[in-house]
Amino acid sequence: MFTETAPRAADETGVRSPREGGPPTAAALLLPLVGRIPAMAAPCRMHPAVERIELSLAGWAREVGLEPPEGARFERMAGRAFAGFGVDAALLFAKWLTWLFHFDDEWDEKPAGHATEIVEATFARLGRLAGAVPPRTAGGTPVEVAFQDLWRLTAGRMSTHWRERFARGLREQGAACRTEAENRRTGRVPSVGEYPALRRGTAGPYLFDLVEPCLGVEVPPALRESPTWRTLVDACNDVTAWCNDVASYPKERAHGDVHNYVTVAADTFGFADADAVAWVNDRIAERAGDLRAAAIRLPEMFDRFGIPAAQARDLSKVACAFLAAPRAQLEWLLESSRYGMT
Repeated sequence: MFTETAPRAADETGVRSPREGGPPTAAALLLPLVGRIPAMAAPCRMHPAVERIELSLAGWAREVGLEPPEGARFERMAGRAFAGFGVDAALLFAKWLTWLFHFDDEWDEKPAGHATEIVEATFARLGRLAGAVPPRTAGGTPVEVAFQDLWRLTAGRMSTHWRERFARGLREQGAACRTEAENRRTGRVPSVGEYPALRRGTAGPYLFDLVEPCLGVEVPPALRESPTWRTLVDACNDVTAWCNDVASYPKERAHGDVHNYVTVAADTFGFADADAVAWVNDRIAERAGDLRAAAIRLPEMFDRFGIPAAQARDLSKVACAFLAAPRAQLEWLLESSRYGMT
């Protein structure tokens, strides 16, 4: 049901020097993983309508008032992860990525990320907006306007159970962002033991649930809450979040933000930067193994839950999107303007 390409040497994978002719990027520090992680070995296909998706995404961002950084190329990450699916699937995910990264920058790079009361109030407003389908029309910040539009496009396709799951993920992100704000206020560096769960929260747990409405598939509640599917989702979250940390640690260090796995490892173990990056890369490789093992167990899980063959094929498409995510993200990290060295 699931296939993967055998690992190949880094110079045989289609990954070349990052942004040829442009500034160096810390994402290149992830390249040793290409030969270690099967999910990162084979180059991704690009969605054949990526240029059309790019134009539509830019128009939507202008309409709702978001200003993605020039060269961010969120449509290309979505175009890789959803290369084999329709334009609507890739475009909807690209819109959510644009919103999430814009929202994330509110906490990482601005004073709001140090104020717990602002974090709490912001997430409370989003929680209220997510409580209606479609949400009530109202004014608000560009983040809120964009969220309302995306929620209108997304929530109506899904069951009450899925919407409750999304709201739970939003609350988890709010709690994690509040913890980060408190850490910034007090100057506390998270421990290496607590950081993975904290990072999983700030990444937006609902991001991985959004694969389902993009593909028009809903994971049955019992399967979604099984250890195997939870491992699939959480491992994909961890791998992509920690890869993002390696790519972004110079930028975040320049902003004085300690919420980065590389920084946490350096602080905990007294590592130099190169050793901290190598340590995080080892953790990424281990977690990618958990992702692969969970995917291999899925056919057995489908049988155990009595899932019909047609539904199992649809659910496998969701799982395949998770398996594609590490390589899709790697290629995007190398080409995006967000991660130039500082």
